[in-house]
Amino acid sequence: MRRRESNLDLFQEAEEVNELSDGYAFRFSDTREQLTAILALISIERECAPLLTFELQFAPQRGPLWLRIRGPEGVKAYIKNGLSSPRRLT
Repeated sequence: MRRRESNLDLFQEAEEVNELSDGYAFRFSDTREQLTAILALISIERECAPLLTFELQFAPQRGPLWLRIRGPEGVKAYIKNGLSSPRRLT
């Protein structure tokens, strides 16, 4: 349960969420705390969900961080129900 709560805390901080054909993209502020939390999430989830692809984009001029989580069919439901707050995703 602690992992889920930690994930919810992180995804509640997302400033924007975009649905992708094979996952979701989340925009976060470029802060050290956000980056640390995102990297921790990726590290843990790579062990638990090895079929997921994680892409982290750093915008120029200290712009936002974009985390894209992609995967095979069914990944959107996993992200919606297992990683993030369902209220944020439609």
